[in-house]
Amino acid sequence: MTQAATNTPQTGEPFSEQRTQQILSDFYRDGYALIPGVLTADEVATLREKVDAVFADPGAQESNTLYGSFVAARLFERDRYFRDMLVREPIISLCEAVLGENCHLMAQNVVRNAPGEAIDTFHVDDALEFPLPEVIARHDSRIRMPVFRMTVQIPLTDIESEDLGPSQFVPGSHYSGRQPNDPKNPSFEGRGPVSVLCKAGDIYLHNGQCWHRGAPNRSDRVRYLLQHSMSVRWVAQRFYPFVNYQFPEGVLDGASDRLRRVLGFHTKGAYG
Repeated sequence: MTQAATNTPQTGEPFSEQRTQQILSDFYRDGYALIPGVLTADEVATLREKVDAVFADPGAQESNTLYGSFVAARLFERDRYFRDMLVREPIISLCEAVLGENCHLMAQNVVRNAPGEAIDTFHVDDALEFPLPEVIARHDSRIRMPVFRMTVQIPLTDIESEDLGPSQFVPGSHYSGRQPNDPKNPSFEGRGPVSVLCKAGDIYLHNGQCWHRGAPNRSDRVRYLLQHSMSVRWVAQRFYPFVNYQFPEGVLDGASDRLRRVLGFHTKGAYG
């Protein structure tokens, strides 16, 4: 872990119960929810600088930190600033409100895509969790679909137009019980893709079962998107090489009890 920087993220404050419930109501209904103005300009600038340092590090490829040309994983290993951002309020409290107080980190990644780069096909993350047969049109809207894993997306650059490659969601499609019906222009019950236009320092909650993609970056700017993927306790963490994973030396130094739990240090429970 890089030890040169001594600065840390802001502590922040949890949202009120009323605001939290309004955000979660939007999230459960649509599959995503935008929350403006969470990180400060200094935090955004620091994170972007540290992301660039990861991609510039010759050892990042050898450590399996880089996935292709524009994705980096396990950022908490690379710098304590990334690690401490995992318990930045109100981000962590929103995750706990959805996933419970025993939730933990699945992955901490960043997408830094230059013009022409994107993951631009609509998809659900990893696997379809609640599939339906053709004879059932959709899940009942009176049900709040379970959320076992979610991602907090943290843009580190302004994404205020379609050309800048915003995330796009098909609202409500996590109720479909199906994969996207069109990889480029899907629709669910008459609603097509909606772009999440945002500014650096905003965050948005992302249900990976909602059909989504990153729109193509047609601008002349690089798009930076930090990602905290969180899950309920019984969903396994995704730290390569998985079974034999060990935290690098120094990662846990000075970590609070809450941060240690987010990193996967749980008390005894079901199955062990």
